[in-house]
Amino acid sequence: MIQRISLTNFKAYEDEEFNIAPLTLIAGINGMGKSSILQSLLMLRQSYDVDYLNKDEKQIRLNGHFVNMENANVLCYTMASDRNVVVSIETENGSHTWTINAQEPEATNPSCVYEGDDYKTISLFSDSMEFLTAERVGPRYEYRAQSDKAYNTKLGVQGELTPAYLYKSLQQNENIGMDGMLFNDGNNQAIDKQLINNVNAWMSWIMNVNMSAHTHATDPQTIKLEYGLDDVWGHFSALQVGFGLSFVLPVVTALLKAKAGDLVLVENPEAHLHPSAQVRLGQMISKAVSCGAQVIVETHSDHLLNGIRLARKEKVLKKETDVNLIFVQRKSVNGQLVTLTNEIKIRDNGKLSDRPPFFFDTWEDTLVKLI
Repeated sequence: MIQRISLTNFKAYEDEEFNIAPLTLIAGINGMGKSSILQSLLMLRQSYDVDYLNKDEKQIRLNGHFVNMENANVLCYTMASDRNVVVSIETENGSHTWTINAQEPEATNPSCVYEGDDYKTISLFSDSMEFLTAERVGPRYEYRAQSDKAYNTKLGVQGELTPAYLYKSLQQNENIGMDGMLFNDGNNQAIDKQLINNVNAWMSWIMNVNMSAHTHATDPQTIKLEYGLDDVWGHFSALQVGFGLSFVLPVVTALLKAKAGDLVLVENPEAHLHPSAQVRLGQMISKAVSCGAQVIVETHSDHLLNGIRLARKEKVLKKETDVNLIFVQRKSVNGQLVTLTNEIKIRDNGKLSDRPPFFFDTWEDTLVKLI
């Protein structure tokens, strides 16, 4: 698992180190630099996928299907005097450092030097890594059976391949990746291990409605996704059941297909979900982490956070070190905007170790004003 990310001269960060727990939440006000932490990983992954990291003269691909960093000028910290950008990753297997030459402002594939152990052991470069961007694909009448991107994840960076993945998983009788994710209805009546059955069970629990996703091929290139609701209304096209189901389906599938040691990166998993569904999704994410997956989430949702806090209190996540909350903000120092971070822990009772200003405090502030 990834244990630490260090960034030097990377976008908003002059020199910053982040402790990465099995479950890491990244939060903060818009435009403060939250996404940059994930982007440092995604930049490396898309460079790996086009074999740039394996070349004798290594390069970094700034513009790709995972992230678009534009050019070296955008990549490099504005106030940097040394135009070298450094990204370091530490895992249980060693340390890995890429030093990127950002001397040419317009460069889109700058050169880099690598130092460290065998980076191919990092879960970031595994075929099973999943990344889901905030700009996920909404409801569609039909979905493509294969990606039109040069490289992608199995579910699609936008979740666009999830219906096709579920269709294939049913044909191949695929099971969930970790036995601990087997859904239980609370009455010790566990269902079987088949992936699609657990996707439907977890989706029903999160959305608080009895539902099931159904996929079938309309032709070799196209998959149709429909939902059955409450077992009485028949099947409806994804177009007819709103954005929430389409946006959360890839997240649920990613958590259920993951195996121990796999890495799942998700931007705004809470998008289009009712608050109660956000809480339950936070609990499901915590369950996947307790079974052995590593999940890094960028979020604006206090409801998602509260679901994770419940998981700590209920001992789903047993140790304080299982979760880290990285809160990103900017302050004016000597007339310059400086990015600052806090790392917050969740205690055994679900309480937070610290509550810096603007850290999910809007509800309380608004309530005080109303009272």
